[in-house]
Amino acid sequence: MLSPRVLTLSVALTALWTHSASSACSSYSSRYQKNLEGVCVCTATDCDEVTSEYKTLAGDSVGVFQTSKQGDRLSYTTVNASPTSNDAANIELDSSTTYQSIIGFGGAFTDSVAINVYSTNEALQKRILDAYFSENGLQYTLGRVPIGSTDFSESIYSYNPVVDDFAMEHFSIDVDKSPKSNKIALIKRALSTSSREIKLFASSWAPPVWMLRENKTENSHVKGEPGEPYWKAMALYYSKFFDAYKGEGINFWAMTTQNEPTEQALSFKQWQSLRFNADEERDFIKKDLGPLMKQNHPDLKIISYDDQKDVINRWTAPFNDPEARKYISGVGVHWYKNVDFVADFLGYFEELTKFHTANPDLFILATEACEGYLLEGVGTGAGTKLLQPETIWTRAEIYARDIINDLANFASGWTDWNMVLNTQGGPTWIGNYVDAPILIDETSGNEFYKQPMYYIMGHFSKFLPPGSVRISLIVKPADDSETTLFSKVDRVAFLTPEKQVVVIFSNRNTSPLTLKLSDAQSKRHVSIVLPANTVQTVLFPSGTSGTSAPTPTPTSSGPTPCPLPTATPTPAPTTVGPTTGPTPCPSLPTATPTPAPTTKAPTPVPTTSAPTPCPSLPTATPTPTPTTVAPTPAPTPTPTYRPSC
Repeated sequence: MLSPRVLTLSVALTALWTHSASSACSSYSSRYQKNLEGVCVCTATDCDEVTSEYKTLAGDSVGVFQTSKQGDRLSYTTVNASPTSNDAANIELDSSTTYQSIIGFGGAFTDSVAINVYSTNEALQKRILDAYFSENGLQYTLGRVPIGSTDFSESIYSYNPVVDDFAMEHFSIDVDKSPKSNKIALIKRALSTSSREIKLFASSWAPPVWMLRENKTENSHVKGEPGEPYWKAMALYYSKFFDAYKGEGINFWAMTTQNEPTEQALSFKQWQSLRFNADEERDFIKKDLGPLMKQNHPDLKIISYDDQKDVINRWTAPFNDPEARKYISGVGVHWYKNVDFVADFLGYFEELTKFHTANPDLFILATEACEGYLLEGVGTGAGTKLLQPETIWTRAEIYARDIINDLANFASGWTDWNMVLNTQGGPTWIGNYVDAPILIDETSGNEFYKQPMYYIMGHFSKFLPPGSVRISLIVKPADDSETTLFSKVDRVAFLTPEKQVVVIFSNRNTSPLTLKLSDAQSKRHVSIVLPANTVQTVLFPSGTSGTSAPTPTPTSSGPTPCPLPTATPTPAPTTVGPTTGPTPCPSLPTATPTPAPTTKAPTPVPTTSAPTPCPSLPTATPTPTPTTVAPTPAPTPTPTYRPSC
């Protein structure tokens, strides 16, 4: 039964999709001499932008942004309210129950990104920066900056090649300032383009080769033990990096202890990679890195782990040691064990909730992901697929699925890997070609290509500014058919600092689904058709949620499993576009965990804000068994993959 405060207004969706961003998306490519299906082509004189009309939503208007396999690219419409409704809601929102807050969304400033941006003409450079950072673009608020070279550099280098310079007297970031790199110049332009604060965090792939036992940077180990000269030199090397960038007017919010410190299985190429185990990270943090950063950069946050999410809960040593833990603010995770979801359970989202349950004081941040990292023939394959519309849409849908379910399992943000690559997927010194949301035409530098992944990122970065707080979202399917559809609809809801309720859906079904949303605080009811293979962001007007400042108050160790069949909505949709359905729960427990709400919980219903992966959570309190429970799929072997971009 619905709470009596839930429904007073019904919104009939009769508007047309009137905007594809705020200017039309052109798909014609001069390079390829044809229209590129599913791609928006930008030139010096023509590039789509995101409309800002949603900022003026008021009264009973609700805004809807849509990106779809059918060709919508952040298309926008508004919906008007009507005074009555006879339908029961199948999505209940309640902003009085809150979870984690948003840190941000963004991508990495690799050498390859800077090289690609600066290979285009001046007008296109500005368009790329605007596309990611301006108010007419995605308004990214996170930027990952490598410390030294990565696989997405044109060569291996460090900031101090002088052997045994333990005092770092020869440390220099001149390589990042050179016209060949332009990395610092690009970061400065991004910072000046953005109207929002961009939080920069740094990660090292490998320190100078003279610190390493193998005398090479690939699959390497630091000489000696934490607390000894070479580990202390590495900590000082990182500190000097932040000093040098500060001298350029660039300040950092955080650093990760090491990019992917664990051995990467089945990796057929080796690039810069320092390896250590959890015990070594613990000792490095408490003996070297933590004390030095507290002394030299007291406001800098340290992010532990920075590796695949599937084994995050085995990396316990740094968090179980009080001396190490006092220096740690959060944990970073990568997505490469998802393997493009060739099996549903490969998302490993429940591992994030388990980590949050054990470490509620630490934030979780998705620090790296990209597409095209697999071997050809596995998932969506290797490298770029610009001329394959089915594949580029599937990759966009995989982005949405991972982001939504990370957020639904206590992640506070999501960071893409390379923001800009060329159409080959580089440059990369080792030939590790992958994909990016924006690709540039390296043959002429006169156009670039916004792939569907770009627009998917915008559904989050544009509408969930830092400080947004995840709120309760409960699904109440009307019948078994709707339960099945909802099993493949990923969803999550937030309250922004401006008190705007934002709900994001991704329908991975090949058929539409009618969403009947009710918001407990604003007393609004909205009926929307979610088309097949479509991502929608639904925005309620600011100031109507009825809650005060969005301070996150964790109310559960984890969100609820997918099907919660208690309401019986009557389908009477008004179509706004094609509809599809999100992901099924791979392994649904027989009992539904119920978080204890912090404020006014009229009925003991689950308070999850999205369809999180369904494995049972250790601290949840079971409630009555759902009517339908999906069988747990038998584990399947993880296919061969390249574990990192």
